[in-house]
Amino acid sequence: MVLIPVMWILTEGVWGGLHGILIGSKIGMALREPQKSTELINFMKEHGITESTSKEEAESWTKNLSQKDREQFQVILLKTISEKNLVSFGSALAVCIIVFGLIGLVSGALTKTWLFAGIFPGISFVLNNPVIRFQSILHISLNQKIIIVLVGQFLACYIFAFTGAYLCNRTKKEKQQKEGEP
Repeated sequence: MVLIPVMWILTEGVWGGLHGILIGSKIGMALREPQKSTELINFMKEHGITESTSKEEAESWTKNLSQKDREQFQVILLKTISEKNLVSFGSALAVCIIVFGLIGLVSGALTKTWLFAGIFPGISFVLNNPVIRFQSILHISLNQKIIIVLVGQFLACYIFAFTGAYLCNRTKKEKQQKEGEP
Protein backbone atom coordinates (compact mmCIF):
# COMPACT_ATOMS: atom_id res chain seq x y z
CA MET A 1 0.00 0.00 0.00
CA VAL A 2 2.91 2.35 0.74
CA LEU A 3 4.18 2.00 -2.83
CA ILE A 4 0.94 3.35 -4.36
CA PRO A 5 1.53 7.01 -3.41
CA VAL A 6 5.24 6.54 -4.13
CA MET A 7 4.31 5.31 -7.61
CA TRP A 8 2.16 8.38 -8.19
CA ILE A 9 4.84 10.82 -7.01
CA LEU A 10 7.53 8.96 -8.92
CA THR A 11 5.46 9.15 -12.10
CA GLU A 12 5.14 12.93 -11.78
CA GLY A 13 8.82 13.36 -10.92
CA VAL A 14 10.21 11.16 -13.67
CA TRP A 15 7.78 12.63 -16.22
CA GLY A 16 8.81 16.17 -15.32
CA GLY A 17 12.50 15.36 -15.05
CA LEU A 18 12.80 13.47 -18.32
CA HIS A 19 10.77 15.98 -20.28
CA GLY A 20 12.65 18.87 -18.65
CA ILE A 21 15.89 17.39 -19.95
CA LEU A 22 14.33 16.92 -23.38
CA ILE A 23 13.05 20.51 -23.42
CA GLY A 24 16.51 21.80 -22.51
CA SER A 25 18.20 19.79 -25.25
CA LYS A 26 15.56 20.77 -27.85
CA ILE A 27 15.93 24.47 -26.98
CA GLY A 28 19.71 24.12 -27.17
CA MET A 29 19.44 22.51 -30.60
CA ALA A 30 16.94 25.15 -31.74
CA LEU A 31 19.33 27.93 -30.72
CA ARG A 32 21.98 26.41 -32.98
CA GLU A 33 19.62 26.63 -35.99
CA PRO A 34 19.36 30.31 -37.01
CA GLN A 35 16.10 29.95 -38.97
CA LYS A 36 14.33 28.52 -35.89
CA SER A 37 15.88 30.82 -33.31
CA THR A 38 15.70 34.24 -35.00
CA GLU A 39 12.71 35.39 -32.96
CA LEU A 40 14.24 34.09 -29.73
CA ILE A 41 17.63 35.69 -30.39
CA ASN A 42 15.98 39.01 -31.33
CA PHE A 43 13.95 38.97 -28.11
CA MET A 44 17.07 38.29 -26.05
CA LYS A 45 19.04 41.06 -27.82
CA GLU A 46 16.19 43.53 -27.29
CA HIS A 47 16.38 42.75 -23.57
CA GLY A 48 20.17 43.04 -23.24
CA ILE A 49 21.41 39.45 -23.65
CA THR A 50 24.21 38.80 -26.13
CA GLU A 51 26.26 35.75 -27.06
CA SER A 52 29.01 36.87 -24.67
CA THR A 53 26.67 36.97 -21.66
CA SER A 54 27.75 34.62 -18.88
CA LYS A 55 25.51 31.90 -17.50
CA GLU A 56 25.08 33.76 -14.20
CA GLU A 57 24.09 36.95 -16.01
CA ALA A 58 21.59 35.02 -18.14
CA GLU A 59 20.03 33.42 -15.05
CA SER A 60 19.80 36.82 -13.37
CA TRP A 61 18.32 38.28 -16.55
CA THR A 62 15.62 35.60 -16.64
CA LYS A 63 14.69 36.22 -13.01
CA ASN A 64 14.49 39.99 -13.55
CA LEU A 65 12.13 39.85 -16.54
CA SER A 66 8.71 41.36 -16.01
CA GLN A 67 5.78 38.93 -15.90
CA LYS A 68 4.68 40.04 -19.38
CA ASP A 69 8.18 39.62 -20.85
CA ARG A 70 8.62 36.26 -19.12
CA GLU A 71 5.34 34.99 -20.62
CA GLN A 72 6.35 36.27 -24.05
CA PHE A 73 9.76 34.60 -23.69
CA GLN A 74 8.12 31.27 -22.77
CA VAL A 75 5.78 31.50 -25.78
CA ILE A 76 8.75 32.10 -28.08
CA LEU A 77 10.67 29.21 -26.49
CA LEU A 78 7.75 26.83 -26.89
CA LYS A 79 7.35 27.86 -30.53
CA THR A 80 10.91 26.71 -31.21
CA ILE A 81 10.00 23.19 -30.10
CA SER A 82 6.84 21.21 -30.75
CA GLU A 83 5.10 19.37 -27.93
CA LYS A 84 4.42 16.50 -30.36
CA ASN A 85 8.16 16.21 -30.95
CA LEU A 86 8.89 16.49 -27.26
CA VAL A 87 6.37 14.08 -25.75
CA SER A 88 6.54 10.99 -27.87
CA PHE A 89 5.86 7.28 -27.70
CA GLY A 90 9.50 6.73 -26.74
CA SER A 91 9.55 9.27 -23.92
CA ALA A 92 6.24 8.04 -22.46
CA LEU A 93 7.45 4.43 -22.69
CA ALA A 94 10.74 5.35 -21.00
CA VAL A 95 8.92 7.06 -18.12
CA CYS A 96 6.72 3.99 -17.59
CA ILE A 97 9.65 1.57 -17.70
CA ILE A 98 11.59 3.66 -15.16
CA VAL A 99 8.66 4.13 -12.78
CA PHE A 100 7.20 0.63 -12.95
CA GLY A 101 10.64 -0.95 -13.01
CA LEU A 102 11.54 0.78 -9.74
CA ILE A 103 8.16 0.02 -8.17
CA GLY A 104 8.40 -3.62 -9.28
CA LEU A 105 11.96 -3.97 -7.99
CA VAL A 106 11.09 -2.54 -4.58
CA SER A 107 7.86 -4.54 -4.40
CA GLY A 108 9.63 -7.78 -5.28
CA ALA A 109 12.41 -7.09 -2.80
CA LEU A 110 9.99 -6.27 0.03
CA THR A 111 7.48 -9.07 -0.55
CA LYS A 112 10.00 -11.61 -1.90
CA THR A 113 7.53 -12.53 -4.65
CA TRP A 114 6.74 -11.23 -8.11
CA LEU A 115 3.26 -12.73 -8.42
CA PHE A 116 1.32 -9.66 -7.30
CA ALA A 117 3.30 -7.02 -9.18
CA GLY A 118 0.48 -6.52 -11.69
CA ILE A 119 -1.57 -4.77 -9.05
CA PHE A 120 0.54 -1.61 -9.41
CA PRO A 121 -0.11 -0.98 -13.13
CA GLY A 122 -3.76 -1.89 -12.52
CA ILE A 123 -4.13 0.62 -9.70
CA SER A 124 -2.20 3.21 -11.70
CA PHE A 125 -4.50 2.70 -14.66
CA VAL A 126 -7.56 3.28 -12.49
CA LEU A 127 -6.20 6.23 -10.48
CA ASN A 128 -3.81 7.87 -12.92
CA ASN A 129 -4.91 6.61 -16.35
CA PRO A 130 -1.88 7.35 -18.55
CA VAL A 131 -3.79 6.80 -21.77
CA ILE A 132 -6.11 9.79 -21.34
CA ARG A 133 -4.81 11.79 -18.37
CA PHE A 134 -1.92 13.55 -20.00
CA GLN A 135 -3.08 15.98 -22.68
CA SER A 136 0.36 15.77 -24.24
CA ILE A 137 0.04 12.09 -25.22
CA LEU A 138 -3.36 12.26 -26.88
CA HIS A 139 -1.60 12.36 -30.28
CA ILE A 140 0.02 8.95 -29.66
CA SER A 141 -1.79 6.14 -31.48
CA LEU A 142 -3.95 3.62 -29.64
CA ASN A 143 -1.54 0.78 -30.53
CA GLN A 144 1.35 2.73 -29.01
CA LYS A 145 -0.69 3.42 -25.87
CA ILE A 146 -1.43 -0.30 -25.57
CA ILE A 147 2.30 -1.04 -25.87
CA ILE A 148 3.03 1.59 -23.21
CA VAL A 149 0.59 -0.06 -20.79
CA LEU A 150 1.47 -3.69 -21.54
CA VAL A 151 5.23 -3.39 -21.99
CA GLY A 152 6.14 -0.20 -20.14
CA GLN A 153 3.96 -0.90 -17.16
CA PHE A 154 2.93 -4.53 -16.74
CA LEU A 155 5.96 -6.26 -18.26
CA ALA A 156 8.48 -3.88 -16.67
CA CYS A 157 6.79 -4.22 -13.29
CA TYR A 158 6.77 -8.03 -13.45
CA ILE A 159 10.34 -8.35 -14.74
CA PHE A 160 11.76 -6.03 -12.10
CA ALA A 161 9.58 -7.55 -9.34
CA PHE A 162 10.92 -10.98 -10.31
CA THR A 163 14.47 -9.58 -10.22
CA GLY A 164 13.95 -7.99 -6.81
CA ALA A 165 12.38 -11.12 -5.35
CA TYR A 166 15.05 -13.37 -6.86
CA LEU A 167 17.92 -11.26 -5.52
CA CYS A 168 16.44 -11.04 -2.02
CA ASN A 169 15.62 -14.74 -1.88
CA ARG A 170 19.08 -15.68 -3.16
CA THR A 171 20.74 -13.39 -0.62
CA LYS A 172 18.61 -14.86 2.16
CA LYS A 173 19.48 -18.42 1.07
CA GLU A 174 23.23 -17.61 0.93
CA LYS A 175 23.05 -16.05 4.37
CA GLN A 176 21.32 -19.14 5.78
CA GLN A 177 23.95 -21.39 4.21
CA LYS A 178 26.76 -19.37 5.75
CA GLU A 179 25.12 -19.49 9.16
CA GLY A 180 24.72 -23.28 8.86
CA GLU A 181 28.42 -23.86 8.09
CA PRO A 182 30.73 -24.66 11.04
